[in-house]
Amino acid sequence: MKIAAVSDLHLDINRNYPVLRVLKDEVEKSGASYLLVAGDITEDFRLASATMKELDENSSFSVLYVPGNHDLWSPEPSRYKIDYIYSFFKDDERCLSGKEWVDGDVAFIGDVGWYDYSFGNHSRFTDDMFEKMSYMGRTWQDGIKNPWTRDNRRRCSLQLDSIENSLKRVKDKKIITVTHMLPIRDFTVQDARPEWEYFNAFLGSTSFGKMFEDNKVCYSISGHVHYRKEVEKSGVNYICPCLGYYSEWKFAKGHETDLLYHIRASLRYFEI
Repeated sequence: MKIAAVSDLHLDINRNYPVLRVLKDEVEKSGASYLLVAGDITEDFRLASATMKELDENSSFSVLYVPGNHDLWSPEPSRYKIDYIYSFFKDDERCLSGKEWVDGDVAFIGDVGWYDYSFGNHSRFTDDMFEKMSYMGRTWQDGIKNPWTRDNRRRCSLQLDSIENSLKRVKDKKIITVTHMLPIRDFTVQDARPEWEYFNAFLGSTSFGKMFEDNKVCYSISGHVHYRKEVEKSGVNYICPCLGYYSEWKFAKGHETDLLYHIRASLRYFEI
């Protein structure tokens, strides 16, 4: 079975580019049976779900996805609360949140994931400092737009429990996990800017990686950080296949506005 993976399409921010059309064409040509999307599709949960449904119904491949932190931001906070939005995703048959998708001896499981500050620099920052979600004049936007941040550690624990329950139900299968948040420190921002010693705290949790390795997961797909990277650790193949914002493409010299280049650079394929 051939599988394609991508993350962080940000269709709203990248609205001037035909992301879905080019993505569909590339995956069709690859002959993949599934496309896994690891969150941050758009900032309107209704559009995120509708887009994944349309892509699934009009392609030769099946689409499975998890929401990202942007997908959970409410387009109308007074009308749509976070519990409603998350339940909406859980009720979507193509969304892996709260369920498993089994195809023969292969099982797909996943969810948003969350963060517990384990990727932050605890020698420089206290838990109280991380709780503020603001540093050097910058505020992590989840702290403003998602009530889950009122208790990040508890929310991370709930996500871990949900995914662990799925792992138990498919323990006899070849398991592929999809989370938006990062499961390993290798994918965090590795540069000298002091602010990332703080903001890495909001990229995921080491507990996800440990759980995946303990349960002999075959592949782990994640996103969030807008990197494109692969790492093999303790038998798990970790893949971070982010498209990211068009404004970030400028770092690929000669390919700044070449959508096809960036779609191809972000898509990852593997056989299982």
